[in-house]
Amino acid sequence: MVNVILVDTRVWDTMGELTVLVVAATGVASLIFLRSRVTGRRHAVRRRVDLGDGGAWLRGTGDLNPASRSLIFEVTTRLLFGVMMMFSIYLLIAGHNLPGGGFAGGLVAGLALMVRYLAAGAAELEEAAPVDAGRLLGAGLILSIVTALLPALFGGRIFQSYDIHLNIPALQAIPTPWGEFNAFGDLHLVTSTAFDIGVYLIVVGMVLDVVRSLGSGIDQQRAEERSPLPRPDSTTAVPASARRAAR
Repeated sequence: MVNVILVDTRVWDTMGELTVLVVAATGVASLIFLRSRVTGRRHAVRRRVDLGDGGAWLRGTGDLNPASRSLIFEVTTRLLFGVMMMFSIYLLIAGHNLPGGGFAGGLVAGLALMVRYLAAGAAELEEAAPVDAGRLLGAGLILSIVTALLPALFGGRIFQSYDIHLNIPALQAIPTPWGEFNAFGDLHLVTSTAFDIGVYLIVVGMVLDVVRSLGSGIDQQRAEERSPLPRPDSTTAVPASARRAAR
């Protein structure tokens, strides 16, 4: 019911909220990335790790100091990321008739990307999402606007939604050894799902922008070896000053 209210009943409010999200994400990125939104992957040459070489679970771990890595976190991230992304797509598609929607799916996808960032830093996030967050935000906003205006071009109202029922008899009753199986033979589609896809892209782009912006200082300190380094078999850390003195 919440998703139907957001994309049908009060869709004008949702459109305003999407615009606020885009402006807020752009403002955060503009305040922190004063020169460019482009991340460091285009300005520095970094090492890449082959997944089959050295037992690396995540590609971005090649940029980390071995003392900063967590094998348990890497394995968990590798196992959960695909499941979380598939679940986010399910929430996106099923949202109009079942619990979910673009906001919920986008948040799950954003959390999956955030887990990869926490596991191996900015390099791993770039491996998972090698796209500019600003383009995701723009694409989502444009898709939402086009979805709103398209019905008016065919004699409808702005933001009008249509139901589409597809019946494919050949896929409704596929015989199997365990009985008949319905493989998408009866589909109920709603055109507002396209608007939800725009919401999904905006939420994912916002999470990417915020994570990269707020983590840029930490990433720079790590690259310049100005951050503390955990001591093996200890609960203390090596201060950055001691690391520089040792060099």
